[in-house]
Amino acid sequence: MAKAEATWTKTVEGVLKNINDVLSSYGLIEKDSSLLSNVKDRDYKQQMVAARSDLEQELIASGGSGMLLTKERKEVIAYKPTDLLQKLREGSISAVLVLQSYQAMAIEESKRTNCVTEFIPDAKRWAESLDAVKLGQMSDVTLPLHGLPVSVSDNISIEGLDCSLGLRKRLRQPADHDAVIVQVIKRLGAIPFVKTNTAQLCLSPGCSNPVWGETVHPIDPTRASGGASGGEAALIAGGGSMLGLGTDISGGLRTPAGWCGTVSLKPTAKRLSSKGCVSAIDPLGIHSTVGVMGRDSSIVVEAIKAILSADFHQYEAELAPLPWNDALYIGKAKKSLRIGFFDSIEILPSTLGVKRAVRDVVNLCKEQGHDVIHFSPPELEEGLDLFMALLMADQGHSVHPLLKGEIVDSGLAWYKQCAAVPPHLRHLAKPLIRRQFGDIVANHSLGSLYSIADLWKKLAERQEYCNRFLLAWKKEELDLLVCPVFPSPAALKEHCGKLTIACLPTLLFNLLDYPVATVPVCRQTQDDETNIDKYEATDYIHELLKESGAGAEGLPLSVQIVALPYSEELLCRAVGEITEHLNFKL
Repeated sequence: MAKAEATWTKTVEGVLKNINDVLSSYGLIEKDSSLLSNVKDRDYKQQMVAARSDLEQELIASGGSGMLLTKERKEVIAYKPTDLLQKLREGSISAVLVLQSYQAMAIEESKRTNCVTEFIPDAKRWAESLDAVKLGQMSDVTLPLHGLPVSVSDNISIEGLDCSLGLRKRLRQPADHDAVIVQVIKRLGAIPFVKTNTAQLCLSPGCSNPVWGETVHPIDPTRASGGASGGEAALIAGGGSMLGLGTDISGGLRTPAGWCGTVSLKPTAKRLSSKGCVSAIDPLGIHSTVGVMGRDSSIVVEAIKAILSADFHQYEAELAPLPWNDALYIGKAKKSLRIGFFDSIEILPSTLGVKRAVRDVVNLCKEQGHDVIHFSPPELEEGLDLFMALLMADQGHSVHPLLKGEIVDSGLAWYKQCAAVPPHLRHLAKPLIRRQFGDIVANHSLGSLYSIADLWKKLAERQEYCNRFLLAWKKEELDLLVCPVFPSPAALKEHCGKLTIACLPTLLFNLLDYPVATVPVCRQTQDDETNIDKYEATDYIHELLKESGAGAEGLPLSVQIVALPYSEELLCRAVGEITEHLNFKL
């Protein structure tokens, strides 16, 4: 029977290949965009669905009650993350039980939001090996994350699994090695247990791609969970993971965290290794980095402390030799801080709720005895121009081969169209871009690089801009900066492909390479809804932001907390102090 099925499949594949060749010869489809690929995609997805179904049945059988989420597993999930971690360290709860509890919850959450791409087959074996360790051999120093299940964004390599980037051509190309960050957390005792969905090419503030589909917001399915690491945010916010890893090139970790109400931390680029994190582009002057997202601030801080205490230099020599500095974290040298803030950007004004979230943190910092002042960042539009010019510097040459023969997700519409414009035609394309996307996108998205000499000049301009920003920071003697994550609450799904420019509050700090944390502060209120009509929309982008601000009651509103490069310890201190006095709960 199996032989007959194999013969039939081979025959069908041959017929489809012939049809594809004919259609492509007439220019009706691209040669790589074959009907055969669609069949293979469907087969691949069916394999993943079958594997997930098998895991679900295994979990139901092992639970002993005929249920996936048993009473015992619900009790495990209800623990505060750091309390559960302590129980794992002590050996008073088994790593297998914790793993199975979060596998069960992740299955349920993915049914709601489509956040999971695949479950990691070796997770149970890793958990069993940790449970086999005798208590007397365990140490908080060697295994600070003992038994902690960790979710991992799909573009971070795990040996034996794909990093698809939402592309069909990258399916069935398993990674040869774990990414460095995965190697490190496993060495610290953590258990990577699931991979989560991302935006196609990780280049959109939304989270959808033709391979795995769209991950929706855990509260409002008409809205996006954010991108690129939106699968992480949806899973963690829904309770299917305590801690996760994602990447950030323009806010890819912070935007989804802000929209879904989780805590995140994007470090300075050379403080953690991003080796083994797959990306579509690696532009000079823009610092992409791996980062951490968690259900609350305590587990994020605990993870960052453990990870930064590890020796990364055995993996990557270029990293800064800066292990975790507990004295800077404790903050004895300087108890009160000088904190700057801004709650809106002139070309991308914030909605009322977003401004209120910033003001709430400002007032809280004042109550804690910190000195808080308004800070006006220098020439933000120039920073945006620099970022976009560097992002588009290769005129799409990195992206176009990846997208050839692929279904292009709507979230990439803006990038694909702008990157495809030849340099000598950009002055002609601007009116067309303006007509479709408005003045702000037309004025800031096409870049101005035509040669290597132009690139060198732009990199020098970037360095000069970084120097000016630092001088402005030092002039005000700031320790930290508080500002919005995004100008509005979580965007409507259909708008994400047009809102990359609106990520200015996050992409700015990839350009500068400053470490940034995001914390949820409050939720959109009825008063915010009532006053949305007062939002002055003078550009197409503003109209989209205004629409995102309407009908958003109950959605999380978050802020960014920013520090100078290599000041992650100070950032963790601030995150802990601020969230301790906030009443936000997922």
